[in-house]
Amino acid sequence: MLFRENPSLHSRINANFAGMKRIILFSILLLQTISICAQERFYIQTDKSFYAPGDTVWFRAHLMDAATNTPVSRSRFVYIELHDQQADTLIVRMMIRGDEDGVFANALLLPKEILGGVYTLVGYTQWMRNFGSDSFCYQPLTVVGGQRARGHRIPEEVLTKLSADVIISGKAATNKALMTFDIDVRDKDGYPLRGIYAISVTDYDVVKPDSLFGDIRQSLLRQQLSYKPDTLSSVIFPYQEEQFITGRIKGTLRSKIKNPHLHVVNTLTGQRHEFELGDSTRFAMAVDNPEGCTYMLEATDHRGGKSFIKLIVDSLTFPRVKLPQYALSSIATDTTIIKRMSQSHSSYDGILLDEVIKIGSHRPIKSPISHRLGAPSFMLTEGHPKLKATRNVETLLRTMGVKHGVTDNGTPYLFALIHIIDEHGKHQQVSIDQLSSSDIKQIDMYRGFKSLKEPDIIVIQLKPDAKNRGKGGPNMVAVRQLGYSIPIKFYSPQYIDDCTKDIPDFRTTLYWNPKVKTDSTGKAKVQFYASDVSKRYLVTIEGISDNGFLVHQQQVIE
Repeated sequence: MLFRENPSLHSRINANFAGMKRIILFSILLLQTISICAQERFYIQTDKSFYAPGDTVWFRAHLMDAATNTPVSRSRFVYIELHDQQADTLIVRMMIRGDEDGVFANALLLPKEILGGVYTLVGYTQWMRNFGSDSFCYQPLTVVGGQRARGHRIPEEVLTKLSADVIISGKAATNKALMTFDIDVRDKDGYPLRGIYAISVTDYDVVKPDSLFGDIRQSLLRQQLSYKPDTLSSVIFPYQEEQFITGRIKGTLRSKIKNPHLHVVNTLTGQRHEFELGDSTRFAMAVDNPEGCTYMLEATDHRGGKSFIKLIVDSLTFPRVKLPQYALSSIATDTTIIKRMSQSHSSYDGILLDEVIKIGSHRPIKSPISHRLGAPSFMLTEGHPKLKATRNVETLLRTMGVKHGVTDNGTPYLFALIHIIDEHGKHQQVSIDQLSSSDIKQIDMYRGFKSLKEPDIIVIQLKPDAKNRGKGGPNMVAVRQLGYSIPIKFYSPQYIDDCTKDIPDFRTTLYWNPKVKTDSTGKAKVQFYASDVSKRYLVTIEGISDNGFLVHQQQVIE
């Protein structure tokens, strides 16, 4: 864990050019200006064109240099947001950390109670905020049961000239048989293109190509046409290479604290650190902050005293976006498609485990207000897969369908009355921002009446070792910031024996891989198993080659 003052971006440029020729001086300054002011372009690729409520959106964020069209990873973190198009409401915000190959990929869980219609995925980096929210990536996401977004498509003959040639070969199969597809990516002159691409395979009879909106070629081409070089006058948001907790330590009696100390505890790993600030009262601490991690910070003087000291931690800020207004189509979705998509994510909600023998019973925990509200609308108990999959409590409540919204300044909130109790039913003065899902023993949700616009009521019972979270004086702060989401791997069943073949399989996304690498010959191979009912498959490959060629191909395999 690093601890240092946050350096100014301009302080990194420190060189002595005395005695050098003017032409060399000009060249070096020009190269540094391009490096500092280079803009980024963004595209969000998803596994299919529309989704059902409760479905999983598998996605990859493609980040490229606006001037060279090549993939870049100067920013180590990207942000993905899902907004309700009609209500202008933020549903979820995710931070994605790039892996060792600079690939940004993860999954987004749609609430089961989400309504059909058009939503908007927004993608950006901290560096892109310097150029305004108009430079962000905005892409529609359609949930079946409502209207779809209609965009102005660039003619295919124009796009074909700008993209690489892709050949996808293979034979379709059904009844859980193994399938193999070969990928060959080349430029217009036939030279192989090495790169890391994302590939999805969906059931073509359910998921058709999006004929009303664009793809990676159209999205990045429009951004390229709107590219304005040298528009950056000052750097407010540098490239985000690390996560920081920043703040300051002050005296409550208007006196400066001499040589203050900062004590830090990572509650997720148990690591403890102590730092001396010296003459400075401000601090910037680089942290590894996954989703759901809480840091306990305590400020003291150089003797360890805690009196008359106040610790102030800076809050993270997020941009206010202006959602695009789409032209909507009135094309209705076939009810059979909605049924198939609902079957697809209900048939693989869990993983088949070996048979177990029940040796005891579990007594449901009753909350102190349950006698007034009756049975909860929804309940999660310790050991539930949702508690294990999501560390952030607010994100967990959103996936449970708790009502939520966003304030005028862009801060999300839950439209719910939240009661946090200990194992004895006593209320605890703790915020959900100070909790992790691992602290929770049980959650009871009581649904408010939608017609009366009443908030939901949430009762969270903590485990015995978590009830003292967040307590302390003004010199102690529990910090729970937006952390990067833990990567979720796409589950592709392996039908290698007769036992697994008995499981019903109605998947609409049969294969998703955000990191398919082509070799020096431009070739790659993917393998997966068919479902019970799929007979025709839509294969989609998108990405950017290492030397800047746009790659997009959709092909039906029958």
